[in-house]
Amino acid sequence: MEPQFKNGDKVLASFIPFLFQSPKINDIVIFEYKNKAFVKRIKKITGKKYFVQGDNKNDSKDSRIFGEILKDQILGKFIFKL
Repeated sequence: MEPQFKNGDKVLASFIPFLFQSPKINDIVIFEYKNKAFVKRIKKITGKKYFVQGDNKNDSKDSRIFGEILKDQILGKFIFKL
């Protein structure tokens, strides 16, 4: 997600926004994949699956590698960087 985020940055996220509405395109979300947390932007929504992609497309592990994620994998919506 460079240049907005760098490895080791701390962010505040909340699951509360997704209690009232579903994630939408361009939301920055924190999600879990293989017991690791990732911060990516939602680029496409197909049914109940979300295609997430990092802003730094040349150096990003995202849906182009591991496929779309499910809503259950989303831990929260990015609020701000600490």
